[in-house]
Amino acid sequence: MADSLRRHGLEVTVLTGPSARKDEPGFLRALHREADKGDVAAIIPIFFPEVLAAHRNEFPGIQIPVDDPEKILLLDNKSSACALAARLGIPQPRFYSTPDEISDYPVVFKRPMGQGGDSVYFPGNRRSLENLLKTESAPIIQEYIEGENVCVDALRCPDGEFYAAAYRVLEPRGKGVSTLRASSDEPELCALCKKILDRIDYKGVCGFDFRRSADGKNFFLEANPRFSGGLETTLASGLDLPWLLLSRYRSE
Repeated sequence: MADSLRRHGLEVTVLTGPSARKDEPGFLRALHREADKGDVAAIIPIFFPEVLAAHRNEFPGIQIPVDDPEKILLLDNKSSACALAARLGIPQPRFYSTPDEISDYPVVFKRPMGQGGDSVYFPGNRRSLENLLKTESAPIIQEYIEGENVCVDALRCPDGEFYAAAYRVLEPRGKGVSTLRASSDEPELCALCKKILDRIDYKGVCGFDFRRSADGKNFFLEANPRFSGGLETTLASGLDLPWLLLSRYRSE
């Protein structure tokens, strides 16, 4: 992201420090120290944008191109994102309520909140699933679909203007952050992403994960309201999301 913005002549500082979720006061202090130096025109969060969204009023005169924290969390929470997709009629893998409903393994076990694959598991038998159930009070349990993941990186501007690019995940095939990707022309999936963001009038960047079965059917998996780990692939495809975010987005 930083290199993309620098190519447009912007001076960029990559600020590392306390985690916004684990140490919110420390995270905000670090931002204030940087902002107090002056000449800061914009702050773009990479992770946990809802934290900065909730404190945007503490940074007057600085552009913070993220939406309200309620909308961010609605998309980030896998349970509420799946519920939104269901209301829109977007296909998803079958949901299970209890192990008694499951005849085929593996299945997919998800914690409602998490990033980078740290909340997704693929228990291969009932005992493994039951052990995971002891660790989460409100999990998502879904059918495992043989196939590949297809992702969409999207930006919806405050005026409704929409940009998106898609890529197929080549590696890894299972759990973990994608390490090998290939750009893909996916107008149908991009249209589904726009439908989701339009429904809640979301403004900002959001990544989407879909599962494509062996027979070519697409299933919604989750939304990630931030820049995705596949951003370099999106940039390589010609869609400069960081620059578009700053140049087209206007904080309300």
